[in-house]
Amino acid sequence: MPIHPLSPEAGVQMRQRYLEGAPVSRILAEFGVSLGTLYFWVDGGPADAGPRLPPLPRRRVVMGQRRRPLKTSRVSLVARLWRTAERQVRDIEQRLARNQQEPPERERDARMLAILVKTLRELSSLETLEPATPETLGEDDDMPRDIDEFRRELTRKVEALIARPDFGADRIPES
Repeated sequence: MPIHPLSPEAGVQMRQRYLEGAPVSRILAEFGVSLGTLYFWVDGGPADAGPRLPPLPRRRVVMGQRRRPLKTSRVSLVARLWRTAERQVRDIEQRLARNQQEPPERERDARMLAILVKTLRELSSLETLEPATPETLGEDDDMPRDIDEFRRELTRKVEALIARPDFGADRIPES
C-alpha cells in the first residue's frame, strides 16, 4: 500500500532518508514533495497530530549567506548581454506583430527599441575592444528630452518608411 506524501509515515521516512544523507533532490523525487514540505518535516512536522518530532540538524544553513560574485571574463559578459538584448528585441517584435497594444504600450516598446539599439552599438564596440565614442555612436543616439518631440520624430521616420516605393514588397500575400 503506497504511503501518501503528506502522511506522518511519509514524514518519518523522509526524515530518515535525510538523516541517512540521501541527496535532497532524490528525497523530493521519491516522495513527490516540495523543498518546503521536506524541511517542514525535518523541523519536526505538524503539531496537530500530537507532540512534534524533535527537529533534525540541518546539513547547511543557506539563509543569510551571500553568493560570491560570478567570475567571468569580459567576453562572456558581453555574450550574456547580447543574448539578453536579443531576447528583449524578440519579445518587442512579437508584441508589435500582434498589433494589439494600446498607444502607451507601443510608445514604451519604441523607446525600449531605441535604447536597445544604442546598447547593441556599445556592445558591438566592446566586442571589438574599441571604446564607444560619439563618432561611433552617431549623433542620432541622443534620447529626446521631450516626449512630444520623440513622437513627432518617430512618426516622421515611420511615414518616410511607409512612403518608400518598395515598402511591403517583401511581404508574402495573405491567402
